[in-house]
Amino acid sequence: MDKKTVLNIASVALVILGLAMIVIGVVAKILPPPITGAGFLVIAWVFQKLKT
Repeated sequence: MDKKTVLNIASVALVILGLAMIVIGVVAKILPPPITGAGFLVIAWVFQKLKT
């Protein structure tokens, strides 16, 4: 696998996990999971910027 493929797979996994954590936190009305989920989304964005 080349670098772009690995970054794409990691980005998709991070987005899915991040959105799941945000949903869990909103449903349970607790703050830490949505904050962590937002961090995962930021990391996925950075991965996409590193591709270019």
